[in-house]
Amino acid sequence: MNLKAVARYCYANIPGAAAVRFAAKDLTASYFMKQEFMGVKRLAIRSGLIVDIGANRGQSTAAFRTLAPDCQIAAFEPEPHSAHRLAFRYRRDATVTVHECALGSCPGSIKLYLPKYGRWDCDGMAATDFATATEWLKNPGRMYRFDHTKLTVREHEVSCVTLDSYSLAPVLIKLHAQGAELDILKGSQQTLKQTRPALMCAFPSPALTAFVAEFGYQPHVYSNEHFRPGIAPPHVTFTWYLTDAMTGVRSGGAEGRMP
Repeated sequence: MNLKAVARYCYANIPGAAAVRFAAKDLTASYFMKQEFMGVKRLAIRSGLIVDIGANRGQSTAAFRTLAPDCQIAAFEPEPHSAHRLAFRYRRDATVTVHECALGSCPGSIKLYLPKYGRWDCDGMAATDFATATEWLKNPGRMYRFDHTKLTVREHEVSCVTLDSYSLAPVLIKLHAQGAELDILKGSQQTLKQTRPALMCAFPSPALTAFVAEFGYQPHVYSNEHFRPGIAPPHVTFTWYLTDAMTGVRSGGAEGRMP
């Protein structure tokens, strides 16, 4: 039996189960992070800026504060409840700025689809299209005894801007935006050209890989304290995109260590 699927069944059916689970997850985010985040320690971030796109509850922000304690963080989260919670969490931390908006290829407004399954508010699955917001939950391997009558989706209109409009100079951009990563990068082209940040992209598409290749980025997987060329396997969330200068690659093709 898939224990995670059973746990999600509990979130949806037992009052307070989801709140307790995710409160505990928030408290431990600084200590139990995805392995690929450790790649941050290979970058010379120091007091540089990290852009956290799809900040959600602040899991990534907490990891960045631990791995690069002197860094500045600009966190973007379009889902209102998550953005307010994140702003409250870091209200006394001047190094973290929370922006409640969506990012995309052009300014305007977009619809955000917010799924709820039973008693579980699935704010981390909010997406800019209905299918993306719901397909994860519908997978029988992820939800024990899935019942479509318990799934509801709210629409929320949010403002959308381009990352380029902020004129930021990040050292690292992390993107986890439920399929909107490529559209966001299309609105970040000046930032990519001018500041050449490292990129962490969740579940990247071939189109995203081809797009950033035009800016000199190649995909890498972080494992065993090194960056290795390639796309992260399905069970790993983030693929890193780095330039030759970041990885120490020379014309001979040998991969070196990060400075």
